[in-house]
Amino acid sequence: MDDQLLEKRLDSLKKAYDEMPEEENRSAILAAIKKDQKKHTKQKWFHLPYAASFIGVGMIAGVLMMQYIGEQEPSEEKTEQHQAAPGENSSRELKKSEVKIVFDELRQYHAKKVARTKAALGFGAGFEKYLYPSIAEDIESVENEYLTYLEDHDSKDLTDTKQALINQIDESFILPSEIIDRIEKQDKAMSVEEEFPLLAQLDSFNGAYLYAMVFYEWDIKEAIEKEGLEVVVEKMNAGGKGLENQDLRKMAAGAVANGYVFREEDGKLMPYVNFKDIADRLRGKVDDDYAMYLELKSNRIHDRMGKVISYKNYADVLVKLEKAIGTMEDGKIKDILRDEALSLYVQFAAGSPGNSIYGDNKFLKDEVKEAYLYLMDSYPETDTATAMKEVYDKMEAKQFQQPTDELEIKLNLIYPLYMKIPSNLKAEDIINSKILPIPDSLLSSYKEFAAKKNFNILKHYGPFEIMQLYFHADQVGDYETKYALYSRQSTLPPKEQYIKEREEAEPGMNLSKILKGYQFASLYHPADDPEKVIGIQLHYSDRTDGPVFQMVQEDGFWKVQYMPIQ
Repeated sequence: MDDQLLEKRLDSLKKAYDEMPEEENRSAILAAIKKDQKKHTKQKWFHLPYAASFIGVGMIAGVLMMQYIGEQEPSEEKTEQHQAAPGENSSRELKKSEVKIVFDELRQYHAKKVARTKAALGFGAGFEKYLYPSIAEDIESVENEYLTYLEDHDSKDLTDTKQALINQIDESFILPSEIIDRIEKQDKAMSVEEEFPLLAQLDSFNGAYLYAMVFYEWDIKEAIEKEGLEVVVEKMNAGGKGLENQDLRKMAAGAVANGYVFREEDGKLMPYVNFKDIADRLRGKVDDDYAMYLELKSNRIHDRMGKVISYKNYADVLVKLEKAIGTMEDGKIKDILRDEALSLYVQFAAGSPGNSIYGDNKFLKDEVKEAYLYLMDSYPETDTATAMKEVYDKMEAKQFQQPTDELEIKLNLIYPLYMKIPSNLKAEDIINSKILPIPDSLLSSYKEFAAKKNFNILKHYGPFEIMQLYFHADQVGDYETKYALYSRQSTLPPKEQYIKEREEAEPGMNLSKILKGYQFASLYHPADDPEKVIGIQLHYSDRTDGPVFQMVQEDGFWKVQYMPIQ
């Protein structure tokens, strides 16, 4: 589905939602969506715009999972689903009795899914609330909506609704191991969109396994008392081999098969997703950036209570994220990671309600200060360290005292440059350098060019450096050299006239004033030729429409277009 069609679809859904009376509940919303669906031909695949957040990942994964299940579901599962009889798709009026039959079948279908998953993984009763917590309410509310407004529906509506709820149930109960196995069997690498459902299920089943730790609390405690926590962890991670308790063995075997392992935290046994092992298993079958993303998720910053484990480790993870984002090509994953990094950076640099960077004495904690210094000393070339250096200097100027308004600090926080770079820019086009003052080596070339006006002196410089020379010439009032940097393809006024006009111009008219708020630059390409460079775009902290400094390559040398910024 292209973007325009998707926008029309979303507008239609929004209109249907806005027109509903306020007192109507979720069932009415579902009904409105269902009615809208009848107006459109069903597409095999949804090409969704990317939402750069974990919420976005979840929403995308939910839609993609429905298609994934529809294409991948084993034939024996499909036999349980409603199969339309010949002629059944023709609409007809409904009876309350057949509505009740359909929704009873849905409840039975869900109960079978629960029983099968419970038996397969050794879960205790109640685990299903972590996979689809509102299924009972959803079925009941939609059923009530049908029974209350029976005349507004027909048999096709009921068939579509039943299938939609079956898809939601299937989506919730598909095992991570099933998705992993299918990915491994693919002949070619999957697209990033096809890989999202795995993340959604790993997250859902992680909640179910945390619940299992509570359900099996006494069995685990008994095993630990007999063999010790370290031995129990080792046996659990071996798929339960060697454990006396049969139920624990089964649960551990299912956990390991689905990509989970166990560790000790504060004397307790805790499950977690083994992202690194999953990444290793799927390497070559998934997008390289996706595999790297899985590896990065194996880095732990917080414990199970959300407390920072180590601020030095925190600094290492921030640098890993920056370096990974710099090498990734997939824009979707890059945006996900950038959002993750942004959230983590704010907590690292300014703290959070559960992890204040200031102690009870109202001063910066020693471990936090040491982590800042470690970051700046160990990774001085990174954007993260550069930004933290400015943050640290501001803190130091105030003797590291806790500010009275921490919210204001967060609002005015200095961020690493890479977090501000638009995702549509290619890494190789980004120029993270100041325009003024120019470095000594460039200043030396400038002086020689100013004396000789020979472009061979500048033959090794790219468009950004030539732009720097132009800004420098304007700043120092060297209009003759500034004029010499222009392309002769431009329509230029006579040199004497140009110099006179510049000398008579008001002092505040110099170019340096447009550098206020400047952060970085990038090569600028025409829309019809992405390989050609026609200028340098300036990027600012307070605006997204930075000007383009227009340039041209003439006789092998980069030169400035007359009136380059318009």
